[in-house]
Amino acid sequence: MPASAAPFLWKSLARQTVAPIGLGARDTLRLEAGMTLYGQDMDEDTSPLEAGLAWTVDLASPRDFIGKAVLAASKPERHALGLVLLDPGVMRSHQKVMTTHGDGEITSGSFGPTLGRSIALARVPVAVKPSDEVEVSVRAKSLRARVVKPPFVRNGKILVTA
Repeated sequence: MPASAAPFLWKSLARQTVAPIGLGARDTLRLEAGMTLYGQDMDEDTSPLEAGLAWTVDLASPRDFIGKAVLAASKPERHALGLVLLDPGVMRSHQKVMTTHGDGEITSGSFGPTLGRSIALARVPVAVKPSDEVEVSVRAKSLRARVVKPPFVRNGKILVTA
């Protein structure tokens, strides 16, 4: 829309009791939905197989695409899974995840309002599986977290348990 129309639209929505929200709300909603964010959960240096996006590439089909041979030949050492914090605290990006199979890193983390606790997307060693318990370094403390398969919430229903 033209910039000159934005104030009219904003005021019209407010009169209809539509509440304004910002990037923080968008971030918690996409995190609860298990949706990745470019530059945070995925980037040029992370393959779709490591970013939890394997469903977006069809390696079984005879159809070729740029990068298919490289992806088919690769053996990822990490994959993306969800975390639900068991201890009080809030997980954030770049925090270290300690597992019995090696270390990983949180790519996105926040408080999940629907779950009432902190949730995160993390890239961890491929041997880490849902239901495993891991530790996350939060403010120089090791806090316990349960590994889950995202999404955390769909259609307002909680899909994971701590």
